[in-house]
Amino acid sequence: MTTRTIVALTAIGALTGCATGALEADYGNSVASMINGQAANPATLTSPSATPVTGVDPEYANTVVTEMRKDVSKPEDVRKPIEMAVITSSGGGW
Repeated sequence: MTTRTIVALTAIGALTGCATGALEADYGNSVASMINGQAANPATLTSPSATPVTGVDPEYANTVVTEMRKDVSKPEDVRKPIEMAVITSSGGGW
């Protein structure tokens, strides 16, 4: 094949990917599905309440805060120098 033929086929393939199709018809449904799945009360998605949230289950809140704090790095760990190994083409390290 000549270079022109390869370039032409590549351009046609790229433009075919831009054509409207099933993906565009379904665009956004995964995000909407995720939002619906995360709502504690799905009825509020269509008719939200104007009243503010005034409370939360204490056991749930304690679990959330505990999990958020569990993987926080300690300051002394953050200050440690970064060690990197460099492997040469002969397979040996430092």
